[in-house]
Amino acid sequence: MGESLPHPAPLGLRPSVRAPRSRQAPLEELQAPRGAYARWGKRALNLSLLIVTLPLALALAFPIALVNWFIFGDVRRILYCQPRVGYRGKVFSIFKFRTMRQASGDAFDSWKEGHDRLRVTRFGRLLRNTHLDELPQLLNVLRGEMDFIGPRPEMIEIDQWASAHVPGFADRNVVLPGITGLAQITQGYTGMDEDAYGLKLSADRYYCQHLSLRLDLEILFRTGLWMIRGRGWRWQGPRREGGEGEASAAGGE
Repeated sequence: MGESLPHPAPLGLRPSVRAPRSRQAPLEELQAPRGAYARWGKRALNLSLLIVTLPLALALAFPIALVNWFIFGDVRRILYCQPRVGYRGKVFSIFKFRTMRQASGDAFDSWKEGHDRLRVTRFGRLLRNTHLDELPQLLNVLRGEMDFIGPRPEMIEIDQWASAHVPGFADRNVVLPGITGLAQITQGYTGMDEDAYGLKLSADRYYCQHLSLRLDLEILFRTGLWMIRGRGWRWQGPRREGGEGEASAAGGE
């Protein structure tokens, strides 16, 4: 099912879900997925997942909110809300549990300089490693702004930077963004690296071109394993001469 990423698949598995390399022939314009699953099946899967996950999410959200209230000392700082680029380039507000202390400057500059890691609280690191900081994004799913599975929505400034440096990056917005997705479970967070964002685009294009129930279920399964192993807040970069890529933890709140 296409070429594998240039580093070992996460969790030591040999899954059938693999993203192709970022170095491709000139990209054709990516078309929105078609077919019965894309039109109705994915919506049915989202509804089923909401019914199953909402009770558990609410049970987990309450103690997480209390801990965040204690850490940040303000009930208004329990959640983090940030504009992100979504479906067809439309900007929406994404919700997350706050994991970082306030940046001294602009959030994009903090991401660009790699300072995000220094701002993360100990509890925030736990939330990021298990992806529990994403639980409030069920609100985005209920509002029709996100799916459970799809390309990760980027900050406006990061999306602009990636679109300027990675040809065709905006094509990934032909589907709703997701809480999890193929790029997330094969790459994790990425810093200001053109090769990394090229790999992210390759994974997202592959997902859009091969959208199916089987692919979505496999991504969900591997997301669960990714969370259990606490691999959420890391990125293993492309393999370099003389060794493996470096693991880093970059990315906005």
